[in-house]
Parts: sequence; structure tokens; C-alpha cells
Amino acid sequence: MSHIYSNEFFDYIDRGARESAVRLIRCLQTWVKPDSVVDFGCGRGVWLSEWSAAGCPDIAGVDGDYVDRERLAISPDAFFGKDLTQPVDLGRRFGLAQSLEVGEHLPHEASSSLVQSLTAHSDLVLFSAAVPGQGGEFHINEQPLSFWQGLFEAQGYTAYDCLRPKLFSDGAIEPWYRYNSVLYANAAAAASLPPEVLATKVAPGALREVGTFGWNLRKMIVRRLPLRTVTAIAQARASIVARSHRSN
Repeated sequence: MSHIYSNEFFDYIDRGARESAVRLIRCLQTWVKPDSVVDFGCGRGVWLSEWSAAGCPDIAGVDGDYVDRERLAISPDAFFGKDLTQPVDLGRRFGLAQSLEVGEHLPHEASSSLVQSLTAHSDLVLFSAAVPGQGGEFHINEQPLSFWQGLFEAQGYTAYDCLRPKLFSDGAIEPWYRYNSVLYANAAAAASLPPEVLATKVAPGALREVGTFGWNLRKMIVRRLPLRTVTAIAQARASIVARSHRSN
């Protein structure tokens, strides 16, 4: 990857990720309880540490070699430094593969590769990625949710919109997780999903964005700004929030 994400970036991301992870995992575990989870684009592994705390005994994280091993939230043995713009093969499958707010950081041409890496490792995938106008540091590939839905469909995976209605009003979860998180399953995984989840099946190409009026207004404004400006704003905000958090 051409853009290197700093410790300050991860300080900012981790601040909101932990509480979001606790609450989203709790919701997902009412339907499925994977005994192993792999996270593509795991950063320092905060989400994986919460999967472990929730009772998942087997975790693995994949991200760029630039991630500081001294600041991982998981064992270094569970971290695999890989280039996510290229196909990844860990040589095994997991009960759940996830990638949360990562696809927007990869070049457009790497989109299919990311989805293929996820589906190569599990029958069940938890996925979210930034939509157009969401904004953030080096968001070079913001896409409609239906774009990713199409890539998963090409691999034989169906979208189930079970999480977003449950999480929509939970302000303790960062908006990008509660508005973008979708569960994907192939036929083998779907056979084990409960009726409540199966009832949320989304027709091909029909996955739509959700959000409050304020969130949608924000996206409309950000869409009009140059990428360089959006990245600069995101970096400045991350710096302020991370420094404030460290001083508390």
C-alpha cells in the first residue's frame, strides 16, 4: 500500500472501535457464535481482542507490516503482516471472516481481491466499508454498499441485513459500523442461520445506505471536497482526538 497509517491514526480508530466491537459482537452472537475469527485489516487487533473476550478461542489478524507489533491488542503470534491489495492465503478456514472499514483504503482494482480473500477463509463474512461521502484518511475507494454486495454475490455469498436495524439507534457504536455492517453467507453457512437472520435476506443489488438526516447531510457535503482536503481534515481530527484521549 502506498499510504502508511501512523500510530496516531490507530489511536483514533481504536478509541471508538472497542466499544463498537463489544456491542456489535454481542448483537451478532445472539445468532451465530463462531469458534474462530479472522480479521482482514485488523489494525492493532482491537476487534479481535473483543472477540476473544466474548469467548472466541481462536483469532487471527491480517494487516500491513507497518503496524507496530509493540502496540498490538492481540498476541503477535496471531498477527500476519500482509499486503491487502494482493490475495491472502493463511492456509485454513475460520468460523467467521471480517473486514470492517478497510475496503475504502484499498485501490479500486483491489476490491475483488479483498472479497476473494475473505470468502476463501470462511463461509460467513462480516463486512463494512465506507460509502461515498463518508470521509476519512486516504479513503480512495468509497463505494455504495451494493457495489460490495455484487462482489460477494459473484463468490456465491448472499447479503443479510440483520445488524443495521438492531444497531441503528445505538449511539455508543461508531456510525460507520452501525450503518454499514452487513452479514454475508454462502449456502453452507445459510443452512445454519436462524430464521430471524434469513428473513433479512437482501435481493441482488438492493442493498441501500442508511443513516440519520445529519449523517446523510454530512456525506453530501464531503462528496464535494477533494480527497486531499478530506484526508487533511481527517488527520487533523484524529490528532486532536488521540491527543485528548492520551491526556485523560
